[in-house]
Amino acid sequence: MTTICTAKRIGRAAACALAIGLVSGSPLAQTLLDETLSKRQFPPTLTPLATPTAASPRRAPETAIEKVTLDASALFAFDTHELRPEGRAALDDFVGRLKGATLGMIRAVGHADRLGSEAYNQILSEDRAEAVKAYLVGKGIEPERVRAEGRGVAQPVTKPGECIGGRSAQVIACLQPDRRVAIEVAGTRASTHSGIWPAFDRN
Repeated sequence: MTTICTAKRIGRAAACALAIGLVSGSPLAQTLLDETLSKRQFPPTLTPLATPTAASPRRAPETAIEKVTLDASALFAFDTHELRPEGRAALDDFVGRLKGATLGMIRAVGHADRLGSEAYNQILSEDRAEAVKAYLVGKGIEPERVRAEGRGVAQPVTKPGECIGGRSAQVIACLQPDRRVAIEVAGTRASTHSGIWPAFDRN
């Protein structure tokens, strides 16, 4: 049997060499196969085209939720920790602004003015913070996410030398900035407008 391998059919040379080896058992078949494979130009590996995917929707930038300070006079009557109707409305607005946010912790911090003893004002600031916490929980915020604490008279807004005098209507009005509840919210939300808390004073 005769097997013919031509130069024009180089693509079949390997098969021819294998056929010769099967027939003759000669080392010539292996030599021919090696030489043919070394000269053969194989096409480069083709990289499959990436499967087109739908464009991901653009996400709105996330911003940290801000700290807000609620005027205590809007929340409580002077020298009490019972929420006023105006205070409930302010907290309702606050809760509404939390919708769509990923909440972490909420901290309500009560403050008092210097009128009265430090011990009394410490308790008053704590009671006011607890009243805010209870109201937020009643509006559906998880209790474990809300922490209440009071600072008493330790962090006044008014400066030394201001509001001089005893418990008069003028001094009480002057010390109003010291009576406040600060609410700090840890979390993020998609920013859809500038100023997350436009209705409140921000620290």
